[in-house]
Amino acid sequence: MKLKLQTLTRINLDDLVNSFGWQNIPPLAFGLRRLFKNPAQKFAGQILNFDQNVGRTNLAEAARTILRSAYLRNVQVYGREHLPVNRPILFLSNHPGMADTFALFAAINRPDLKVIAMQRPFLEALENTTRQLFFIDDDPAKRVNAVRQVSAHLKNGGAALTFPAGKIEPDPDVYDGALDSLKEWTDSAGVFLRFARDAVIVPTLVSGVIWEGAARHPLTRLKRSQFEREKLAAALQLLAMVANDKRPTTARVRFAKPITLEEVGSTDAAAIHAVVIQRMQNLIRTSPQGEGLSAVYE
Repeated sequence: MKLKLQTLTRINLDDLVNSFGWQNIPPLAFGLRRLFKNPAQKFAGQILNFDQNVGRTNLAEAARTILRSAYLRNVQVYGREHLPVNRPILFLSNHPGMADTFALFAAINRPDLKVIAMQRPFLEALENTTRQLFFIDDDPAKRVNAVRQVSAHLKNGGAALTFPAGKIEPDPDVYDGALDSLKEWTDSAGVFLRFARDAVIVPTLVSGVIWEGAARHPLTRLKRSQFEREKLAAALQLLAMVANDKRPTTARVRFAKPITLEEVGSTDAAAIHAVVIQRMQNLIRTSPQGEGLSAVYE
């Protein structure tokens, strides 16, 4: 446990230095690591507790537990009535970062949920969470193996979550560019449905995880690109949430109407992808009605 805590703390500090852009400036990097070692260690401890809860329960329950005391005020869910019961579902979601995965785990609320994720040292250190992940990387052979694993899980009636952009995207509630980011989405969903024909695709939009105060912080103006500003804002927000126990935002998770092979009328990946993008565009362009259902305090 102590070794894992040290490993995650080091990774957190590496990410923080990178967010400030100081990885090639040793004196500044050293100072930043020293200044924020305690918050980085506290965050590492929180994530390890989450991982232990995953082992005792599942991703959804572990996410609810951590969100009752950290990161978000609440998670409001819209469109849960669209989700079929006892049917395999492939959730395709945008990925604004921060606590978006916790919000999604709680909102999806499936004990059989598995997540398609890029292979990262941070995730690999989480023993119980790793068992709920299908890792992919740039190795074509590993990607093929992941497709087989996900397809088999869906064929067995399970649920899976993937982030088709494969990277952090703009939070639709705070930044421009959410619609443009859909151009980066892969059309891999069609491949999974080809092997698991009973599964449905549910386009999913998560928003409200980025804090406006961090996004507009004066320090972010020192960065030239929007990507660098967003990355630094996320780091500042995480520091505020962990060091000061702030829970500045309420996230929203919206589920679109499921997409079936019968509706598309084809197993062609491009045809399925076109319907996915259309549903996501509609979610981004419209606002939810009402307060939704709480995924944290059910």
